[in-house]
Amino acid sequence: IKRMKNFGTKQIVPILTAIMGAVFAFVGFTQLGFWDTTQGEGPMPGFFPSIIAIVMVITSIMAFIQSFKETEKASYHKDEIRVILCGCGIYIGSFIIGLLPVCYLMVILWLRLFEKETWKNTLIVTAVIAAITIGVFYIWLGVQFPMGLFEYIL
Repeated sequence: IKRMKNFGTKQIVPILTAIMGAVFAFVGFTQLGFWDTTQGEGPMPGFFPSIIAIVMVITSIMAFIQSFKETEKASYHKDEIRVILCGCGIYIGSFIIGLLPVCYLMVILWLRLFEKETWKNTLIVTAVIAAITIGVFYIWLGVQFPMGLFEYIL
């Protein structure tokens, strides 16, 4: 009974992230495809998301187990809340303008507003991220990113 009093966000968050990871892994394996063995093509769109989802489940389980060893109450700082809010903004924005544009916008805003980077550094980092996401994920792996409202226009 004493252990149940310690049950809080330190246990709830790892449970939620493990569930999310399991859902992403399931979708990656069943709907997107993991590896194409029929034509020797290699990785399919679900390859990278499935691997990340499995890592997410494993680390969530480890965090859940570790949470019972910690005695102090969870505290959240301003920067941690910013990251959570950015994640929520990316999720919501992906339905409006699409996942890739909202991620690029978030990188630009984060680097300019919070990190106080120059425009030159911000644009270089954004260009590298865009090249990787478009080149590796969209072109090579064929990941179909959510396009938001643009999906209905195109």
